[in-house]
Amino acid sequence: MRRVAHVLALSVCLSALALAQTKPAAGGAEKALIDIEHRWAAVGLTADTATLDAILAANFTGTNTDGAVETRSQALARTKASKFTKSESSDMKVTLLNPTAAIVTGVWTGVGTGPKGEKIDTSERWTDVFVNQAGAWKCVTSQSTTIKK
Repeated sequence: MRRVAHVLALSVCLSALALAQTKPAAGGAEKALIDIEHRWAAVGLTADTATLDAILAANFTGTNTDGAVETRSQALARTKASKFTKSESSDMKVTLLNPTAAIVTGVWTGVGTGPKGEKIDTSERWTDVFVNQAGAWKCVTSQSTTIKK
């Protein structure tokens, strides 16, 4: 009986310890990913490809609102050639799949000029998939859909 009580007490303590360690990590990851998404939106205003370069994984693949698929280098070139007066992300939600993988969804609103000189005034719902590589969150894929007004 005494042994059962000790095992039960130990189980409760270990469970509490595991929960205490998991919650801060998840909250920290969530905040880090939201911060990354805000930095990514700010890139639209500055065409700061160095910041975007740090966000995108080497094997990044993006699917644009028109269904076109682009590589990391194509995304960087498009960003450099675009000029925005408004670029904001909102309504973000982070789903942590495990300590090294997450899905972030949200809405991006942008006003500006695209790489071919086309006027842009849009809102898009997006989904980004991140992996934690050597301690840094990197976006491996992104997909956007235009929100019809």
